[in-house]
Amino acid sequence: MKRNSTFLPFALLCALVSSLPLALISAAPSTVPALRGLEEVAPSQVDLRQGFWDPRVNASRDVTVPHALDALKADGHISNFERAAGNRDIPLKGHHAFDSDLYKALEGGLIALKLKDDPALRKRIDGIIETILAAQQKDGFLITYFIGQNEDKRWDDLRLEHQMYNAGHFFEMAVAHQQLTGEPTVLDAAKRFADNIGSVFGEGKRYDVDGHQEVELALVKLYRATGEKKYLDLAKFFLDERGYAHGTSRKPFDPSTIVKPVKPEGELTPEQRRAFFHATLRMRNGRMQDHKPVVDQHEAIGHAVRAGYMYSAMTDILRFGEAPGYEKALDGIWNDIVGRKAYVNGGMGTGQYGDEGFGDPYLLPNGSAYCESCAAIASVLWQHRMCLLKAESKYADVMELSLYNGVLSGISLAGDKFCYENPLSSGGTERKSWIGLSCCPTNLARIIPQVGGLVYALGKNEVFVNLYVAGEAQVKLPDVGVVKLNQQTEYPWDGKIKITVTPAAAKEFSLALRVPGWSLGKPWPSDLYRVSDAKPSALTLTINGVATQQAAGGDGYLHVKRVWKPGDVVELNLPMAVQRVHAHEKVEENKGKVALMRGPIVYCLEGMDQNGADVFTVGLPAKATLTAEFRKDLLGGVSVITSDGTGKDKLTAVPYYTWQNRGKTPMTVWITEP
Repeated sequence: MKRNSTFLPFALLCALVSSLPLALISAAPSTVPALRGLEEVAPSQVDLRQGFWDPRVNASRDVTVPHALDALKADGHISNFERAAGNRDIPLKGHHAFDSDLYKALEGGLIALKLKDDPALRKRIDGIIETILAAQQKDGFLITYFIGQNEDKRWDDLRLEHQMYNAGHFFEMAVAHQQLTGEPTVLDAAKRFADNIGSVFGEGKRYDVDGHQEVELALVKLYRATGEKKYLDLAKFFLDERGYAHGTSRKPFDPSTIVKPVKPEGELTPEQRRAFFHATLRMRNGRMQDHKPVVDQHEAIGHAVRAGYMYSAMTDILRFGEAPGYEKALDGIWNDIVGRKAYVNGGMGTGQYGDEGFGDPYLLPNGSAYCESCAAIASVLWQHRMCLLKAESKYADVMELSLYNGVLSGISLAGDKFCYENPLSSGGTERKSWIGLSCCPTNLARIIPQVGGLVYALGKNEVFVNLYVAGEAQVKLPDVGVVKLNQQTEYPWDGKIKITVTPAAAKEFSLALRVPGWSLGKPWPSDLYRVSDAKPSALTLTINGVATQQAAGGDGYLHVKRVWKPGDVVELNLPMAVQRVHAHEKVEENKGKVALMRGPIVYCLEGMDQNGADVFTVGLPAKATLTAEFRKDLLGGVSVITSDGTGKDKLTAVPYYTWQNRGKTPMTVWITEP
């Protein structure tokens, strides 16, 4: 593919960018600021080092992304673009969403490269992007499944064929590329594709929606990267069209017109089974959140990943525009999930209705828990946006729990094995080096490098600390200028946090320190989960060694306002007791059982640690002493919990996210409490 003469090779641009000071890298390119709420801090502004997240971010760049690209190449994801670019001798591989997985892996690589340079990875990504751009059609269309075949059916069957899902992940990858390089070629390609979509869909054009939400939040990102409001408007159009009849205008949808498919009698052929399954998917029964307008949706229903992406986009619309009814809907949905439909590890989705989605209230089975890795990622994305919108710590509480327990459980410690589902009990299984339906591995490849962007947020003259992680950050406040923040902590294994605050000069501003719910005796921001002893920890706060008495505000933050001088030190100590967690009495499966938490970490029993005891029948008496101990040589360095169980059994619990890293063995999060 020929490029214009102003284009610099991606590898050269990355090399130039990697040599720039952090402050200069963080300052460009600019994005459209939010109209409401807090501003996020980019991952590139936060240098995670030496602590819990450092090896994980490094493994994502050095292991996960290259491993994913190898697997995607072997499966034909890249050759599909070569075919679309003109080599029709290459057979088309995979399904209609095949492009999206490649985009996610590339996005993860691009974000990781902005954190730390890797010449080999730069060169590899450059070559793949060349191949992708060569396949784009003159009118901007870019989905390999339709290029060269069925081109007249590009936008047919939106409910099943993931056209917008592919597009959305391309847009997100393109924004990540522009944020890394400052070079417009890939972003311009994304704009051409978005304009192609906008020429077909929108007010006065075709009224329809995608079956798998993703393009909506991606269009908001495209708006922020370009400043072109038409992309924000198109995102809202797709959200507002949900729940309507679809066609040439926006008309009410009549649920009574739903015709339930009839399953053929007798033994079905594979083709008949597939046809019946697809017929059920096309039903507007809530699976795709298209059963009623979004402003009328106040309970979580349907596919958990699609839902999480849609809620994220709705939250973004509130941050960057006007959307009457959105906030009330989101509040109702959030309360429904957090109050009745989430697992203690932050996992989402029971698969009760065969839709990888939310089930009935309080029906939270452990062994059949779906808890798709992508659903946990979608939850993190949504909770982060809600925290930015409302500046309340309860959203960061759920984000943190989902991140440490629901997301990390999906990927091995080495970064090259994965789980699609994350149940809370298992007779024994093993992680897979790759999953053919690779949405989860590639999603994990892109979320880990973004963790630094979840740590801080900015108010007008206030820095919010939402996660406690070792590392250094540079942020900029409007009336203050650049502020450096250096966190020293062993969190999540220890609740001692030391933050050195270094403004360019002495200035007055506020530092808002999140007080995690678990430190207040509330492991979960509703009564869905409670602890046996709900006494809050005796947290302490010192500034330059001087103790200060300050309580968290109603938003869940300690707001420390003062004139900060370079080198001021804040020390926050959140004592980490082991907590015995009980589920709401309406969660039938967990009656008479207890789960263990320490800090934000949920624990489990693995069979190999219990000296032959059955993890499903062994008991943990209510009066048993629970002891936490850090073991540097176990599972990459973790705190374990030990206790005397029933009889002479010595129980050892390990962090839930580490299960399946030592071979096949039974596991349970919920333990019988005799």
